[in-house]
Amino acid sequence: AIDKYMYIVLNQRFDDTIRVSYSRTEIVDNVDEIQHPVVREALKLVGIYKGIEIVSIADIPAGTGLGSSSSFTVGLLNALYAYKGVLKPAEDLAREACHIEINILGEPIGKQDQYIAAYGGLRYFQFNPDGTVFTEPILYAEKNKAKLSRNLLLFYTGDTREARAILKEQKVNTGQSGKMELLKKMRDQALQLREHLNNSSSPDILGESLNEGWQLKKQLASGISNHRIDEYYEKALQAGALGG
Repeated sequence: AIDKYMYIVLNQRFDDTIRVSYSRTEIVDNVDEIQHPVVREALKLVGIYKGIEIVSIADIPAGTGLGSSSSFTVGLLNALYAYKGVLKPAEDLAREACHIEINILGEPIGKQDQYIAAYGGLRYFQFNPDGTVFTEPILYAEKNKAKLSRNLLLFYTGDTREARAILKEQKVNTGQSGKMELLKKMRDQALQLREHLNNSSSPDILGESLNEGWQLKKQLASGISNHRIDEYYEKALQAGALGG
């Protein structure tokens, strides 16, 4: 697993103001005055309107493509409910995070980041046409999990980007001839990989599947990769990596 985290710290304020600290600091009298959209909407959804301090810290910068935005939303909701003495199940946290980001804030994103942030672990997700989500753990042999962990490397390229524009282009492109077929191939990949891992296939199958998926994904929108990333990727393959 990726050992990089989002940390959310809550504290009761000595007065009725709200203090929010992230890359900047806000101190406001009313929840509607909060500029951070996720914090504002999460507080309103949970029903906390005054007298709270929220601090967020991250191991990685924003815009790295690791789903940190949705991890923040899920973590914030979890912390706010715990602050009120409520233990929310993963399904509720994921669903409410999706509601905030997609329905309220109108972000052009999917649900996968919120759900894996809420559930964690090695899991299979199926996103159904009616909006429901089916999930189950992958029953992968422990020795293979250990080998997989030893063979995973995470590199910071120094690049960050705003995903919104890329996702908007990707959403538009899915209506074009051939693009929907790419998405169907990526869906089928997940089904095949689920079967392989549940049958305790070699971890190499994941690397090969990631490589195939990356080649498909790059065709969905122009900003998904760039020349420098492609160059890094090719060097990794030449050095023995199977995919990423």
